[in-house]
Amino acid sequence: MTVVTMVWVQEHVHEVRNATKAVLSYLAFKAHYDDGTAAWPAIGTIAGACGLSEKTVQRSIDQLLDLGLLEPGQQTFSAINPKTGEPVRRNYQTIVWNVICKESNLPTEPFEDRNASKVRAAMKRADKAKVKMPSPEPEGGEDDGREDKMSGFSDERQPEETKAKMSPLERQGGEGDGSEDKMSKNLDKMSPNNTLKYNYPSLPTGELPASGKRPGMEDGNNTTTGGDSDAATVMDHLASVRSKLSLTTTEPTKRDLSKIGNLVSRVVKARDGDRAASLALILAVIDWLPANTFWLRRVDSARRLADNWDQIANDWTVAQIERQRERDAEAHERDRRPVAQPTPVPERHSERHVHSLVCEHVLNDMRPHEDEYDHEGSLRYGKPSEWQMACMRHADELNRRDGISTAA
Repeated sequence: MTVVTMVWVQEHVHEVRNATKAVLSYLAFKAHYDDGTAAWPAIGTIAGACGLSEKTVQRSIDQLLDLGLLEPGQQTFSAINPKTGEPVRRNYQTIVWNVICKESNLPTEPFEDRNASKVRAAMKRADKAKVKMPSPEPEGGEDDGREDKMSGFSDERQPEETKAKMSPLERQGGEGDGSEDKMSKNLDKMSPNNTLKYNYPSLPTGELPASGKRPGMEDGNNTTTGGDSDAATVMDHLASVRSKLSLTTTEPTKRDLSKIGNLVSRVVKARDGDRAASLALILAVIDWLPANTFWLRRVDSARRLADNWDQIANDWTVAQIERQRERDAEAHERDRRPVAQPTPVPERHSERHVHSLVCEHVLNDMRPHEDEYDHEGSLRYGKPSEWQMACMRHADELNRRDGISTAA
């Protein structure tokens, strides 16, 4: 974090204001270097710190990019978790930004060290000093008569003030004041080589999503975790459900045990301390997993169950609501009174077909004899043709055959 860059932004940047300037100031405050480079807080972290929504933060970043006050930085800063030293999955890495301080006199930190050779020489001298360090005397304080090359006296002839200045490591087993020389005893921890594994930049955004941690909660160090027996019961039940379906389950680790313990504690707290009901709820959700292939495919370890618990619990609740609605609909269908069906009308009461000169039956019978009759005439003007008269006579015959009386 650097306050220098944030103060410069507050005093010299006047192109933006309100939410956009708040976002720029926060990025400047979270910059790793004093010149504003290497800031990688998450969008949600910026929104929470500035009291804005995530969409507003995104719009502000877009505006800062257009104005040239912000640019993407070296993305490898967020590729390593500085607490664990493990790489962060690519889709969980936050974006690294550089705050562009235009025409500023902020100091630029060097990226190369011309005195690196001197540092390496000092490291070599420290290694040689470690090798030449005299070994501790045997317990009991026996004197081997060796001469101290620093003072020129043996142990027997050394003055009292010289012995008082000696490291307790040389007087081990003898009379001492009980103090411990940490510089000589822990020389390995003071070696410059030890800093090589801690050379990652500090993380200004808090917890990374890839670590699986929740705010205010450290893995393995949470004093509010559920009992080990409850966590073991959950992990065993998950493995049992998956094994019945011939699915593999990742071997549980201490981290899995810690995460399940944290999960049990969260559920117990949400249910007012009822541990039995909370454990039964978690086991019921695990029993439901085979009905949801999406989570069944992904929850292959206790750790993933704990990390995705909120989404899994929501899906389980929705499934229970849908199932209850189906049961209510079935019960409502059973309780409904049967609808009275209309009485079928006997066939003899149905309307019967009356033949006419344009009837399909009449035309089918008369069409082979159509050429035998004259077609001149008009039924509209009361002078039907021979063909029409023949068709009407045949229609009357068919009606008499079917027992249908027609009006004259």
